[in-house]
Amino acid sequence: MNNRIMIKLSASEGCISLRTVSRGFRSPHRFILLEKELRELEVKKYHLAMDIRSFAELHLEKDTEGRDTDILEIRFIWLSDVGKNKLSGTEEILRFPWQAVKESIEKSRSLKGAAVGLLSMGGNKKPKIEFHSRRNLKAVVEKRVLRKKLGRFLGCHFTCDNGGRIMVFDDFEPYSFFFREERPAGTGMCGGIILHGRENLKEACYEIHT
Repeated sequence: MNNRIMIKLSASEGCISLRTVSRGFRSPHRFILLEKELRELEVKKYHLAMDIRSFAELHLEKDTEGRDTDILEIRFIWLSDVGKNKLSGTEEILRFPWQAVKESIEKSRSLKGAAVGLLSMGGNKKPKIEFHSRRNLKAVVEKRVLRKKLGRFLGCHFTCDNGGRIMVFDDFEPYSFFFREERPAGTGMCGGIILHGRENLKEACYEIHT
């Protein structure tokens, strides 16, 4: 999510309408959410909504970067009829501090439903990486060349918009690991972080196996 997206929020009693605007895209229509759906989101932390032909997947998760508020992630799938029984679609992923969203809803209501603009959080959100490895992590830490290779690998390959956690465990291969992705909606991708070419550690490289 390198380009920040503006969401225009308008709230009346019982419902909230959303439109998105970015440099290259404008949502084809307003997306209506009921207030009771947001109350359900605060309890269940996940909600899937549909309006006209489009979908919105909402996640509410704890912030991992020190902010004293939850983070709302909205994944929009905007669908439009292009004729001949065909649909065209655009995906957008937006993230906002939940407190800012609630304040914008109240502000719009105080302005009798006038639209309030809210800018999405910029940049990719890195997941929290938790090591539950003893043997293999200790072996990597003891070798400077592998410490650097593993650090660069994790920084390049585990950057995503939906955050979450990456749980890392020992693999049976030396210097290698098994990982499991934990997302707000449940377990995501699983696989191996395997060191190839360990006969020559300077030339060796890590790869993901799924």
